[in-house]
Amino acid sequence: MDPEYPVFDLNAFVEKFQLARQTALETRPSGGLCGLELEWNLMDPQFRPLLTVGTGPDRMSFVDHLRSKVLAPWTEEYHQLEVFHWMIEFVTKPYHTPKGAVYEGRLLEGALINALAKAGRAFGEPLHYWHGNLLVLPKIGPDCVPESWHLAKRRYLQRCVDMYGTELATAGTHSNLSLPEPMLAWDFMHLPAAERGDTHLDDYKNQVYITGTRLMRAFAAVFIATSASTPLQASEENGKPVVRLTPYESVRNLTFPNPPALDVPDLNRSHSDYLRLSYELVRSGVRFGNNNWIPVRARSQAEPVERLIQVTSDQLHDIYARGLFAAGETRNVEDMAAQIERQNLFARIDLPMARVEVRTDDPCHDLRLDVANLTLKHLLLLRFYGDPDFARGFRYDSEDIKRARRNENLAAKEGLKAVIEDPLTAKPISLSAFLDWTLQQMRPMAEALGLWDDLQPLCDLAAGAPSTAEKIRQRLKARIGSSDIVPADLLVDLAEARKEQVRGDVETITAHLTDLGGEQGKLRDFVEHARDEVHLDPQAPVRFQPRPEALVETEYPDKTSEVLDLSQRLVRIPSVTACPEERVPEVHRAATFVYDYLRNHGVPVRTFDGGPFPAVFAHFPGGEHAPAMLCGHFDVVEPEPDDSQFEPKIEGDYLWGRGAADMKTVVSTYLVWMKDTLKKGAPYPPVNLLLVGNEENGELEPMGTPHVLKALKEEGGYEPSFFIAGERTGEKGTELWGEVCTQNRGVLRFELVAHGTRGHSGLVGGTDLTERLLSAREALRELFARHLTLKAEGGWQSLARFAYIQVGKPGVYNITPDRGSLGVEIRPIPQDDVSKMRADIEALAAERSLEFVASAWEPGVACDPENPYLKALLAGIAAAGGDVRIGRKGAGTSARFAPGGQAVVWGQTGIGPHAASERHYIPSIDPYYRALEAFAAELQKS
Repeated sequence: MDPEYPVFDLNAFVEKFQLARQTALETRPSGGLCGLELEWNLMDPQFRPLLTVGTGPDRMSFVDHLRSKVLAPWTEEYHQLEVFHWMIEFVTKPYHTPKGAVYEGRLLEGALINALAKAGRAFGEPLHYWHGNLLVLPKIGPDCVPESWHLAKRRYLQRCVDMYGTELATAGTHSNLSLPEPMLAWDFMHLPAAERGDTHLDDYKNQVYITGTRLMRAFAAVFIATSASTPLQASEENGKPVVRLTPYESVRNLTFPNPPALDVPDLNRSHSDYLRLSYELVRSGVRFGNNNWIPVRARSQAEPVERLIQVTSDQLHDIYARGLFAAGETRNVEDMAAQIERQNLFARIDLPMARVEVRTDDPCHDLRLDVANLTLKHLLLLRFYGDPDFARGFRYDSEDIKRARRNENLAAKEGLKAVIEDPLTAKPISLSAFLDWTLQQMRPMAEALGLWDDLQPLCDLAAGAPSTAEKIRQRLKARIGSSDIVPADLLVDLAEARKEQVRGDVETITAHLTDLGGEQGKLRDFVEHARDEVHLDPQAPVRFQPRPEALVETEYPDKTSEVLDLSQRLVRIPSVTACPEERVPEVHRAATFVYDYLRNHGVPVRTFDGGPFPAVFAHFPGGEHAPAMLCGHFDVVEPEPDDSQFEPKIEGDYLWGRGAADMKTVVSTYLVWMKDTLKKGAPYPPVNLLLVGNEENGELEPMGTPHVLKALKEEGGYEPSFFIAGERTGEKGTELWGEVCTQNRGVLRFELVAHGTRGHSGLVGGTDLTERLLSAREALRELFARHLTLKAEGGWQSLARFAYIQVGKPGVYNITPDRGSLGVEIRPIPQDDVSKMRADIEALAAERSLEFVASAWEPGVACDPENPYLKALLAGIAAAGGDVRIGRKGAGTSARFAPGGQAVVWGQTGIGPHAASERHYIPSIDPYYRALEAFAAELQKS
């Protein structure tokens, strides 16, 4: 019995684990206990591995082309190089449940399918990916290693290729498993003082993970058999390459190198043994890199070695070329890289351990089987840690390692039909019976954690259900009969069937994100990016959306909670406009988020993306031309002070975050109301919804409100009769009911441009552009005083300001500028006649030889108090128990684009829009939602 483990009490252990996992989820939500590394081979239509693209200096590995030219930038954190031109590896984020890691792994596979489809369209032929071992073998040499690897890593890989050749050309799945950090810390601190001594928590974790690695090896044969999916093998017939169907279950595991010289006894018996033997392997040259290809190994979470090697190798060429070191002994880049690599291997050995990596699995399974396989490993690690007796018969001595290797070989050949030596008793036992015994040992903990149902696919295998390898074999035998040669077209069929399976899995996953509880946000972030990408690519095979009828709804205690959840998800999207560094891709992501929410709930919706900024238009069935239109925007101004504003937080009665008040909470309220109203069924209220992505920068470019309204009118002659801009109208921060602002200032923006002659300031004559513009400014002041209401009781007046004056370049004195500009912004009230003012401004400009350039000319608007839809809105607010207050909105809003000015601004309550203190008053959500319902009821009465 290992001294650091307490006596096993299942109920107490499960309670402690659940508390520790919840603590870890709350304190470090980006962490987790389960993760996957997924390797794939990339193939052409004949199932030959894809080598390079381009010629001459433009030639590059296919995988480099795929990663740099095809896969979207947002996926960079998920994928990395593998050994060869045709290999790629995807890595999931860590999740606190096995299901989360498996779900993200399948989404990553979907992203790969889309990337290959896109690349295939560009190259004019379909491209595929394949799991396990290569089915057509190329000539493999050092030149098959991607050039983009840095010097030392490429040198190491080329050495591996020299030694193992095609054996390295296999693609598998690696599982990474760890334990909750809080649980390890609690247990360490509660060790008896004499037992803890002067050791550190890292020492404790090192022993925990070495023990987990040691005991996990006893079950490696089970993992191989339950994940077997590679019965095909590359071969030759009459000197030509063919693919044979073998009787083996996992050709990949039979192919991949697992040299005995690395698989030494006692390596993982204890941490001190691990250190001692690992150093010996490096000193003797047996281990010369990451070539410890044994089925299970302990790993660190923080490995800075790759960066160190890369930085050093980048510098070596330069320092030797400069002669900065004496040549007393042979010094060249290759020799020094080898020395650096060796030293860094020593450094890597003695890093704190933080996980167990299992490297046995073939990919390409049913989704439920993938969940089951990772769940079993997760439960085993928990049992190893919590139970001081379980599986301790596996000591990792010479006999244990020999027995484990024999068992693993049998599992790869015969699968669960194999008769192995029990790794704990050394007695003969069928592998299926050993799997069944293992599952029964795990059952009490699995049931306590609610994971027993996830293990059912393994129970089926133990009872005789076919493995994935057998299913592939059966499918092919039905087509090839007694032959063992598989034609290329059948391989394509298998590859296409897998793509179809993944498409279905992605639909299932996106419909069941709520299964992940507190971790669903990790997958939602992935899905939102993926959806935004495919939204603009109608040919992408995987759409990253559920079938609407399969969508699993989250249950909320009330409407405020539902709106808040949706609003927080929107706030997390940094959809920034109106600044030099606009985040247009994120604006599109927000539009796709809105589109998907509506579409997934059955609301008819379309996207207007005929310009740099998207807009979303939604309506009830048959209600495209509804007379009342709700309007809002999902873009925001840049954060203050930094991107931390995109992490929403709830404090008391307020939701903090960029966009919380302006105006993503109201947008979320509209979305929830549209969804709920559709669900109630016909008759539907005559209301539709328009949301735009460039309100903050004035909606001047497509597709702002005026562009969408113009398009709708051109398509079918439609104009809304009443327009509600949902900007906040509760400005104090404590109002339950916002005002209904029936008047709204407009926005006028223009430049007066002065042109001159560029030349030497000491030689060129002519007027001073600055003086001309300053003189024009004074003339404009007088003109504004005649046409605008600049002073009024109650503050309802137009505002005019000179935004900028630009002449010349700072620091340049001796060159006269050839252009100067004066920028003007006016916020006019609807009572002012701005058309007459514009005529006078244009006349003034012509008189002074200035150019008049208007960028926005939208007068203020005032809704007719007799507008029947306005009356219905006021009646609805009153029916909902609201405080009906008529007001006027000073800031410019989308209301200024309403046909005939028939618009109001009516929203909820917020504080500090555009500021670091931006927040939304949560109690104002429910009254607004109820008023929308009452407004709809009033409209239906008439």
